[in-house]
Amino acid sequence: MKISRDYLDWLPWALATVCVAGSVHIVSVLLMPEVAPRNAFARLVDAAKSAETTPNGVALLPRAAPGAEVMPFEDSAFVEGVCLFDLSRGLMRVRADADPEDLLALSFHARTGRIFHSVTDRSAIKGKIDVLIGDASQIEAVEGEDEEAPPQQVRVTAPSTRGFVLLRSLARRASDRDRAEQRLRSVTCETVAEPES
Repeated sequence: MKISRDYLDWLPWALATVCVAGSVHIVSVLLMPEVAPRNAFARLVDAAKSAETTPNGVALLPRAAPGAEVMPFEDSAFVEGVCLFDLSRGLMRVRADADPEDLLALSFHARTGRIFHSVTDRSAIKGKIDVLIGDASQIEAVEGEDEEAPPQQVRVTAPSTRGFVLLRSLARRASDRDRAEQRLRSVTCETVAEPES
């Protein structure tokens, strides 16, 4: 009888300890992307500085080698490139030609690495991928400028001012790598002026 009463006296303390430890664990896991010094954005900025950058603004990432990947879970069958954007300088326009023979995938990431939009060549309009990225006020200004004309591009509202566009082109065989690289070199990432309000 005495033993069970002792256990009951410690039970609230044990439950409180488990709750506090669980809460600390969940909060630390959720905060990790924000406070990590080498997050996805920082790694891609470093890789873009050292990588070959095309005149169109695409930085081709080095080939994925085991243990030396720029990003986790990279697939060696893809050639990858990145466009960094800063919407404080203006809107970002990404353009590419769609080719039914080769897969081209674009994923749009906030500075924290969270994906907020993605497209593939399957979603091209008349054989072209044309995406305009801006913050809420920039996109609103663009839409207010041409209310009557149908949009010629996909307009995406970014959740943060800075971020990156990750470009992937599939090379089915090792001999297709050059063609996949050429495909990424043909993509244009450019900052465009905001419309006059």
